[in-house]
Amino acid sequence: MHSPCSLNNDVEWQTLKNTLQQAANEAIGKRKKRRHKMRLILWNEDIKNLIENYDVEFKLANFLQLIGTIKRTIFKKVRTETIFKI
Repeated sequence: MHSPCSLNNDVEWQTLKNTLQQAANEAIGKRKKRRHKMRLILWNEDIKNLIENYDVEFKLANFLQLIGTIKRTIFKKVRTETIFKI
């Protein structure tokens, strides 16, 4: 059982605590946690198809760039061989 003094102390403690918290909140303020997760709200077949098409185009562009590099290398090799034959 609580004595009347302990109840009075509890009330005073809660009052003091609430007053200090309120003063701190006014002086400093509260900072809310922000979630920086980017979420796509809408996902449908159109978006899926766009991503798949982009992947295919990207791979094709890299392949064509590789072919261009190989062709240049072969051309340079053939050119140097013909120059030395002359």
